[in-house]
Amino acid sequence: MDLNNREFKAVINDMTHSYIGAQMNVEELLTYEDVPFKIKALFNKYFSKEEERSLPICGILSSVSKEDFNYQVLKQLKLKFKVGVYELDKKGNKHYKSKTLTVDEFLDIHKSDEEIFDEEVVFNKLALMAFSV
Repeated sequence: MDLNNREFKAVINDMTHSYIGAQMNVEELLTYEDVPFKIKALFNKYFSKEEERSLPICGILSSVSKEDFNYQVLKQLKLKFKVGVYELDKKGNKHYKSKTLTVDEFLDIHKSDEEIFDEEVVFNKLALMAFSV
């Protein structure tokens, strides 16, 4: 992993969630030791074509269509996405603000023209435990 760009490539685990940096590509995700094995198995099986392994994970997840089976996988996992957006205040100045989005909101915002920055993907550990790969 590139040591100069680690801010949005980090992996943090707590009791209920795993937070994966959205700028991490699939190859890094599969080789990084702090990523839970079940997340690695999910990406290896559902979201990782060989030619897409160098793409950021949010780039791959944002291209999922609501008609795809992979959309059902995302919904079943109860994924949340933390994104940064620019909002205008009353004076017309832009301010960066982080928002947490559901799968549907994430897919919709990626189809819109809104300027966003993907920060992290939040995996619910209970949903991961209930999901069989």
